[in-house]
Amino acid sequence: MRSRSCDMEFGFLLDNRRFDVDGIEIKPRHDHEEIVRRFYETAYVGNGWVYPPLKTVSLTATESSKFKNQASKVTSNFFTVQPTHSITIHPHNEEKAKFLILSYGFLHGLYLSPAGYLCLNKIPYEEGKLTGVILVGNDHQKGMRAFNFYYDRSYPEERKQMFAILHWLLIGQTYNFAWDRFDAQYKVLDGLYRTSGIKSDSHASRPVDLAAKYGVQLPDWAKLINSKPKTSRLSIIRNELVHEAKYAGHPIGYEYPEENFGLEFVAFNLKLVAAVVGLNTKYLEAEPSNRCRYSWNFA
Repeated sequence: MRSRSCDMEFGFLLDNRRFDVDGIEIKPRHDHEEIVRRFYETAYVGNGWVYPPLKTVSLTATESSKFKNQASKVTSNFFTVQPTHSITIHPHNEEKAKFLILSYGFLHGLYLSPAGYLCLNKIPYEEGKLTGVILVGNDHQKGMRAFNFYYDRSYPEERKQMFAILHWLLIGQTYNFAWDRFDAQYKVLDGLYRTSGIKSDSHASRPVDLAAKYGVQLPDWAKLINSKPKTSRLSIIRNELVHEAKYAGHPIGYEYPEENFGLEFVAFNLKLVAAVVGLNTKYLEAEPSNRCRYSWNFA
């Protein structure tokens, strides 16, 4: 008896490419063009982001009698977007379909989720927004083949860990404040360390050992400080945030690190994920502080 396939809609994605690789079919919905048209007419966007709609804040009876201004409008905490694509895999496996949808978003530099899932804060619609790396040529097929192979060869706990890594890497960049985005990327780093099988002798040594294992250049802020064994700028800032309620040596909001963690921490984690999954790309050799936009251009 033939086993049934698994079909799942997802989005939002402007790209209308359709392909089939290793039993995975990704295609735009039949009304993709109409969905995109409505998106351009109705979406709340800015600088590559889609923002949630506004809602009116309720006033108390006292406020209504005292304040002359109209009720305030704030963005919703959760919102949904219309799906634009579908994924079909064989045999039926909903968890694998969800993993591959998130993986496809990673390749696009977007956060993609199944239809009906709630979005938090804001989501990007501009390709490469969360990674600075874009797909070219047949990268779509090669990238999904690598993620599919990773899923099939991994144990359930490894799959769950990689899902968490991808989730935090992408969605952590939607937070409004720098210290929250930093914390999210550190969670990603910890997840990568856990899945790597490395045994480091300190938190500060973890990125050093990860970079060495996967052939990725180590950013200056992750290098160990000679005068302070088992310490780096990264570990200092992390420990202060987690244990001392400080960011860059001060209460949050009063000071910011000199390091460009928004760019370099994300790029470091991104390269490590690509290496762990087995994505063969020259991007792994890029300088940690390089601001250029890259293409995956998988071998």
